[in-house]
Amino acid sequence: MSKYLLVFVLAVGVVCAGARAGVVYPDPVGGWTYTYTGDAATAGPTDDFDSLDGTWDHDNGSDQWDGTIIGAGRPGGASSIDGYLRLQETGDPRDYGMGDPGSNRKLYFGHSITNDLGDPAATILQGVTLSFRARIATTPPLDDLHPDGGGGVVPWPAGGDGYLIHDGGKGGIGIRQSEGDKIISLALVLGTDTDGAAEGLIMNNLNGTSPTGSVDTGEGGTTNVLALNPAVWHEYWVTIAAGGTGTHVVSVYVDGSLVPTVFDVTAGNGNDYDDSYLALGQGSTGQSGAMDVDFVSYVPGVVAPIPEPATIALLGLGGLVALRRRRK
Repeated sequence: MSKYLLVFVLAVGVVCAGARAGVVYPDPVGGWTYTYTGDAATAGPTDDFDSLDGTWDHDNGSDQWDGTIIGAGRPGGASSIDGYLRLQETGDPRDYGMGDPGSNRKLYFGHSITNDLGDPAATILQGVTLSFRARIATTPPLDDLHPDGGGGVVPWPAGGDGYLIHDGGKGGIGIRQSEGDKIISLALVLGTDTDGAAEGLIMNNLNGTSPTGSVDTGEGGTTNVLALNPAVWHEYWVTIAAGGTGTHVVSVYVDGSLVPTVFDVTAGNGNDYDDSYLALGQGSTGQSGAMDVDFVSYVPGVVAPIPEPATIALLGLGGLVALRRRRK
């Protein structure tokens, strides 16, 4: 066996034998402050940071989850499927005879960073690092679409349905800082969601140097989107730091790349808790969408990713090999 083939075999062996669940980037030194793994989607009995894995709350103004899985209760909901979380918001079931509370017309969860970190959480957006793996959901189970306005129940779109940034910077995955009331979010969108203007990973617009409610998709300023196919799994490593030509600089690494795409963004002022918190959901009554989240992690500070040891070995062969993993 040649020494080059031996390096390749050893490298693949590292991936197979030493793989952590669903991660193409190694954990940061010291680990993550918190990771939600997607394998729990319970509704807590008190709605007080006791849902999903027991550390999330959905008792807020952006949520009407009925506590059931997709396919049970009201249309849409939250399900753990093969170890990942699926959130489906089907539109506005109130227009089809299913009123509040618990209409599932919006789904929005918060995990308290204040509970995790104490006082330092108040300035978390000075510098924070996220990692998550997500996609727009396209395969069953998915409930039928219940369009806002009562136009009639129709099958869920075969190509999926993304979700825009809304209500002052809220989106699929976000970080809110209590000091100064600032939130930055990221979401997955299709061209059909934005009239063909964008498809991929979208975030707050760039719209000035102060937090504002006018940072949502389609509002003022510059749209920020990383073009990619959002209906397939991608793993994201995202750093957020105060500064730039807006309020913050967002650097996005994807699928093992060590070269980021960098965006200047403006923080929104959307707010559902007094705490600083990690947000997860689809909280706009006028929209519909379904997304899968394999995991989401965060740690304070701006931490650049490093390659897996196996990736380093493969790069020694002179070629770039994409290493993918399945969770569990």
